[in-house]
Amino acid sequence: MNKSFVWVVTLGLNTLAAQSIELKMPDRGTDAEFTKTMMMANVFELRGDSVANPLDFASAKVSDATVWKKVKSPAMSKTYRKGFTWIFSAVKTDDFAANHTLLLIENPGWTAYNTLIWTDRNHNYDLTDDGPPDTIKPNKKFNSNVVVSIDNKPNGYKVMLEHFPVSQFKQFAVMNDKAMYQLQGNRLFSGTENSFRIRRMNVLYGTWSVGSEQIAICVKDANCNGNYADNGLDEVMIADDGNSFQNLQSCTIKNGKAYLEWNSAAFFIDFIHPDGQYIKLRRDTTVALKYILNIGQKCPRFRYDEPTAREKTQKRRIRKFKGQPLYIYIWNDQSNEYISDSAVLHSLGRLKNAGFKILMLNFGASSQYLHRYSSNYETQIYQGFSSSKINNRLKIRNQIPIGILLDNRQRVIKAGIRPSQVVEYLKIRHK
Repeated sequence: MNKSFVWVVTLGLNTLAAQSIELKMPDRGTDAEFTKTMMMANVFELRGDSVANPLDFASAKVSDATVWKKVKSPAMSKTYRKGFTWIFSAVKTDDFAANHTLLLIENPGWTAYNTLIWTDRNHNYDLTDDGPPDTIKPNKKFNSNVVVSIDNKPNGYKVMLEHFPVSQFKQFAVMNDKAMYQLQGNRLFSGTENSFRIRRMNVLYGTWSVGSEQIAICVKDANCNGNYADNGLDEVMIADDGNSFQNLQSCTIKNGKAYLEWNSAAFFIDFIHPDGQYIKLRRDTTVALKYILNIGQKCPRFRYDEPTAREKTQKRRIRKFKGQPLYIYIWNDQSNEYISDSAVLHSLGRLKNAGFKILMLNFGASSQYLHRYSSNYETQIYQGFSSSKINNRLKIRNQIPIGILLDNRQRVIKAGIRPSQVVEYLKIRHK
């Protein structure tokens, strides 16, 4: 009994044209800036009932004057130190605050006791009329955190604050201490170990099921003012549900609208609620795509370097695969998405007499690693190197890893397809 492979193209996802929906955005999401950007809320000691003007690390000079302003403080314990800090928010305030929101802190250091944080959400310098404080609770095993609302809007701007992990970022802490002690003026800097790391939670998203796909679409309050539809500033992003949104693939909102492409479909964002409650969008698979290879389009010809031995390669033409369906997977082994893809990818490469091939084009790996890849993982996958030139021809815009599925004449079946989705296009039967 021989095993034969039958290639099945599922048309269900590719025949839905101009479907319009209202997508609610109930969840907070993360983008690359959330995890990779290091931002500080430097804490200074509260001087009686007064706070100093915000200190902008990027533009401050040693000669800058320090200005103090009286505030109305909540009842705070005399046992603990008291501090203040500022969080940037692009809400128009007075000249003293310069688009910042004031926070007062009881026990700012990382101790065995709670840290209390009061936020001046209405910007009146009265910290007694903004509700109860937020609390960072001590945790011996993990660095605990708290999510703080910077304004009074239900879906407004929020930040995650945590005691700065000095042991994890020692060099950064030394650099920050040196800079703050030079720039503090007549403020009294509490030290990086008594300050906070900030993570901006300015992304709202909703999910949409299209066939077997789960798509996540988000709006980002890029200027951190609690409004998600600022013209020319705020952004829209799209991803497979469960994956982090990629800033390099974002689209800036223009005149309340945006245009995205994902999984061989165009997404027209026609309306964005200013508070980020929902968006109105249309998904269309019949229009010609601008940034992704179109279904039915011939795959552009290109040559790639194939590893043959340690530090040796030879040129190969993509046309050599013509006559059988081909799955091209552009990847980097440091990518979290590749790690989650790899098991399915390898299993596809183990299908014998499948009648289709897989070509992986890598960024950054060595020739020796790629040359041994198939034997190391016991799979039959062709290996090669990608390049900026190849990416441009394949219309890949920083979204790596990414896959492109071709038929036996090298026409595009689907662009932007992950290995788990390839399985849906395949059907194995016994004869």
